[in-house]
Amino acid sequence: LNVINHVKGNDPVCDCMDFGEVRYGTHKTDKPLVHTITNMNDEAMLCIDAEVIKKPPVTSPFPLVADHHTLIKTRDRCRVYSLLLEPGQSTTVSYNFFYLSVMLKGSQIKVSLGDSSGHRLHEMKMSISWDKTPAIGDVEWCSPTLNLTITNIGSSIFEQYIAEWR
Repeated sequence: LNVINHVKGNDPVCDCMDFGEVRYGTHKTDKPLVHTITNMNDEAMLCIDAEVIKKPPVTSPFPLVADHHTLIKTRDRCRVYSLLLEPGQSTTVSYNFFYLSVMLKGSQIKVSLGDSSGHRLHEMKMSISWDKTPAIGDVEWCSPTLNLTITNIGSSIFEQYIAEWR
């Protein structure tokens, strides 16, 4: 997409953006980033800006290593991962950090929390699950979580960005 980005206090500049592109711009806390983006094409555009205002109470010193997750951007206060699941695929992950979830490609998913395996015969299976159908552009602020299982039960690709605040 060809756009004009006009940051308050500066002259407008021409720019290009690709679908799913992740950018990270630093700015001072006493000067919030205020800008207008004008789409110069006929194509639809969706742009989501999020600002790291302060360090969250829980952070991870190490990048996430988990099935179906790819680290796509690292900055001093943020890491961004892509989670991609084909129909029928599943992943179990613990996010030991606060994060912003941004939906790129929605599909019907089953979300489960807890341990449904019951490691010993006398242990009860302790889990809850529900179905969701997130749509492109859905954004959700999430707290750290353990043993989160996401299963793509739909017929299309599920792709989500996980923006880890640090």
